[in-house]
Amino acid sequence: MLHDKKDSTMVFAKTRTTLRRLAAGLLPALAVGAAALSGGSAGAMALASHGNTLILSGPVIGGDLAMVKDAFAANPKIDLVVLRNSHGGDAWTGYRVGELLREAGVTTAVSGYCISSCSRMFLGGKQRVFTNDYPADRTYVGFHGHYNAQGNLDPQAVSQGGLYAWTLKHSDGKADPALVKRWIAIEKNRGAANFFHPDVAPALGHSVFFCDGLQAQKVTSCEALGTHALERGVITDERRIASPDQDALPEKQRARQFPASGYAALDASHKLPLDAPAGLEQYQRYLLASLPRAFAVAPTRKHWAWVAGGADDVNAQALKRCEERAQQACVLYSVDDNVVYK
Repeated sequence: MLHDKKDSTMVFAKTRTTLRRLAAGLLPALAVGAAALSGGSAGAMALASHGNTLILSGPVIGGDLAMVKDAFAANPKIDLVVLRNSHGGDAWTGYRVGELLREAGVTTAVSGYCISSCSRMFLGGKQRVFTNDYPADRTYVGFHGHYNAQGNLDPQAVSQGGLYAWTLKHSDGKADPALVKRWIAIEKNRGAANFFHPDVAPALGHSVFFCDGLQAQKVTSCEALGTHALERGVITDERRIASPDQDALPEKQRARQFPASGYAALDASHKLPLDAPAGLEQYQRYLLASLPRAFAVAPTRKHWAWVAGGADDVNAQALKRCEERAQQACVLYSVDDNVVYK
């Protein structure tokens, strides 16, 4: 069995009956799984149905193909599959789900990031688009090769899987052969050829960025390429659609609760009210961190703190840490993708 990434998420083993009930909408959407990747346990993709839209998110495992088949059996009218915030996982499943979606003639849409085996599910769509569920610079599809449990390229698996020819076919013949050969040979699974919506180019300079995976860096800081997703068949048109559950996304709710103040752009670090070089450096790290996240500053202009990821309340935690260092009240400078400082 081929693997794109080693995943250490917990396995939530469920029976085939549970999968069918979930696909039919008889149970709340939750992560379910039938098998684990070798070299580490993994949770399956989470599945949610909204009318004729199927939303898949999280890691990919072998049992996910059966889950998707059951969803289509329960509702043959599914015409949109949203792929959300997935780093991929089982390579074989990515191929097979992609082929199933192409045969069904559905539209696929990327919501957040869709990398590795998820990207092959995305290419399976007959029509392929981006959503506006997340900010444009956080919405992209990432392509690379197949990797062993240590995260190193497995050329034999790439060849056996027919990844090169499969990609050219499912991009409707528009993929650049030289670029595909380059991305399927990336040595480390941290790297990828990342395609954003073409409309980010005015702000970022380009919309395609090639990361070799040899060093940790923000995707948009990687090598810029002079092409775009529509030209290379990653998407079929430039529509940006809204997923049916968009308003319920935690990030959307936090953005409404903590709107941008207009004080500065998120990446305008020169506006940060800090005189400490170390604080400015930490803010750059903050910009690379996952959501939810919060960055707090003190009136001293010398103290700060930030928290990101799975904390229960990142805002409160950032403020608490900042206040412990400064010995006085702090304020939030940024929450997620907004500068809230006034």
